[in-house]
Amino acid sequence: MRNGAKYYTRIISVLFVLVTISLISDTLKHGYSYETLHKLLHIGIGIYGIAFLWNTTEKNFKLFTLANGILFSMIALTGWIFPDLFGLDAFNRTDTILHSIAGLSGIAACFFPDA
Repeated sequence: MRNGAKYYTRIISVLFVLVTISLISDTLKHGYSYETLHKLLHIGIGIYGIAFLWNTTEKNFKLFTLANGILFSMIALTGWIFPDLFGLDAFNRTDTILHSIAGLSGIAACFFPDA
């Protein structure tokens, strides 16, 4: 069974865990900052997706995909309405584009029919 929610969950989880590389690099260069928390959120979601959702039921894939899609769409919307909010990297143009992609593709993948 091919399923958009399943593939979204797996791909986004792996990509979010790869944020660890950026976290280590930034922490070594600049120390702890609010950006650290932003990256830890991505890593935590990625670890959750890999550890608990890699082989699960379609219902769980769809729930994760929809929740993640809504969360990151809201973060992206905040970034578009308030660019560079409080000077946080999470709301800069690049991150807003990436959050938009993660959010909107999550919502779309939630509704892809099985093929």
